[in-house]
Amino acid sequence: MRTLHEWLAWQEQLHLSSIDLGLERIRIVAERLDILNPPFPIISVAGTNGKGSSVAFLHAMLTAQGYKTGAYTTPHIVHYNERIAIAGKPASDSLICQAFEKINQARGDISLTYFEFGTLAAVLCFIEQKVDIAILEVGLGGRLDAVNLWDAELALITTIGIDHVDWLGNNRELIGREKAGIMRVNRPVVCGEANPPHSIIEYADKIHAKLIRYTQDYNYQYSDKQWSWQGLGITYQDLPLPALQGDYQFQNAAMVITGLHASTIAIDESSIRNGLQQAYVAGRLQKIQDQPEILLDVAHNPQAAQELAKYLQKNKIKGKTRAIFSILNDKDVEAVVLSMRSVIDEWHLIELDDPRATPIKQLESQLNHLGLQIFTDYSSFAGILNSVKSYSQPNDRLVIFGSFLLISGITSVSSG
Repeated sequence: MRTLHEWLAWQEQLHLSSIDLGLERIRIVAERLDILNPPFPIISVAGTNGKGSSVAFLHAMLTAQGYKTGAYTTPHIVHYNERIAIAGKPASDSLICQAFEKINQARGDISLTYFEFGTLAAVLCFIEQKVDIAILEVGLGGRLDAVNLWDAELALITTIGIDHVDWLGNNRELIGREKAGIMRVNRPVVCGEANPPHSIIEYADKIHAKLIRYTQDYNYQYSDKQWSWQGLGITYQDLPLPALQGDYQFQNAAMVITGLHASTIAIDESSIRNGLQQAYVAGRLQKIQDQPEILLDVAHNPQAAQELAKYLQKNKIKGKTRAIFSILNDKDVEAVVLSMRSVIDEWHLIELDDPRATPIKQLESQLNHLGLQIFTDYSSFAGILNSVKSYSQPNDRLVIFGSFLLISGITSVSSG
């Protein structure tokens, strides 16, 4: 019997590549496990940014309504178990290991990726724990992502930005087509953008999905104290502000409210109001300390960095704003940095321990080229965090962003 750590280490070595898009192999294994038609409705969430927050809103609102939810999200911040949440709590090691054992027995000589193992395990755990509704976050793209193996009662597509270009394409139209793959015939799909890629609209028309668009089919208005939502013949006034920080969370929350009302899932206004105030997700404008303020954010592409910069600009401080920053090498590093350039006074860089990490010398060169003030003499997450905190004043701010791996490392040392 393997421990969870042993299972995960073995899975990382099992397949020739960490990413292998396509549904043929995982479909065969799911058929053998008899989990292609689980006894609960599924909500699929795709998009470039906002997926994790949308899942959090869905879980909170559905829980307030009395449903037992299963939520599958990736990647995790600290513990793998975070990926498979049941009624808001991470699945136990034993439950996940039991699922892995079933998958391994069923797969025979079929090789599966780390992500495919996890996706199958999530659905097995949700069946075992008898959830009422499952929320599945797409890992990469949509059309060929393992999550798309299951037909969703409701599909949500958040904002579309440029990311994962090697897999999805280098423009919004190509990327939008991949995300659109989670749509199903005659079923609702809510698009959270006012001007989505035309490929999303075309594909919805082609398969006769019920496309519901922001500004055309629903809308919202917000202020610093309250907000309102209108759509599908319903209006909610004086809604409480979302518990999740950032103006973009109104966009995510409005999309989720629209989706729930467009689906066959019963939801009432009080559950929506309660859910707005209860939603939580780690690593999204997450404040872990005051005086100096320390914010964690997983912004790792230009669109997410622009939203983070807007928040910092809107919520100014009296002191200096310092960044702890690192990012994977397949990201548009320069565009991310340029998005944040005007709101950061000092950049503190550290290299991530991952084959995909941007080498520290490359990061240093790129930021030097942009004329930024940088510091690079750090060898550990604890070292960089303690060092920057040591000379920060109470009215300063520290923003830690750029990669899930960075947020994971900082979270581990700050909570430990």
